[in-house]
Amino acid sequence: MSMFNSFTPNPFTPLKLVILGEGGVGKTTLARTFINGSFFSTAKQTIAAAYHYKQMRLSDLETKAKLKVQILDLGGQAQFKNMGMFQMYCKGADGAILCFDLTDIGSLYALPQWIEFLESKTPRFLVATKLDLASIEESNIGLDDYKLQYGCEKAFKCSSTNVPSVVAIFLEVFKWLKKNREDQLAVLGVTKQPKWMQIIPKLSQ
Repeated sequence: MSMFNSFTPNPFTPLKLVILGEGGVGKTTLARTFINGSFFSTAKQTIAAAYHYKQMRLSDLETKAKLKVQILDLGGQAQFKNMGMFQMYCKGADGAILCFDLTDIGSLYALPQWIEFLESKTPRFLVATKLDLASIEESNIGLDDYKLQYGCEKAFKCSSTNVPSVVAIFLEVFKWLKKNREDQLAVLGVTKQPKWMQIIPKLSQ
């Protein structure tokens, strides 16, 4: 169950993200680069969906706290889009990363069909991939209009070969989700927080 669906969140519930976009845009590579902290040039095509899981340890040995993140990477094959499984996978997600390939403008225009799988309340983040392969014209594409058009909170460009930039994107997403969740709990008068909300500020220290 998503933490956004519970007034009294389970402190041990992991942060759940889904990554959506056309096949071949680099969703799996993006997720694996973040999870493993290194770039893999040969990622196998994801069939239907793949789960990635990461525990980020803090240097604070006294608390031994961990940030638990569950990332669901949805395959881009057309045959799976009409089977109803993607709606099921996206249900309860705390956030969604919408990926498109800078070298393939069609993958940007295809994002609305992926947005349909998300619950209306799920926060969205736009990520343009393969910056290292893009031409000057492709790399200079403006994302602000598309961020608004697709209802995204933030927009980023990256190359998965640049590990620090990929990690920075995920941390920005985490921090936004934390602030958004804090605001929701404050309105409801709820003081109990999941552990990931307590850990995120320390990750950038």
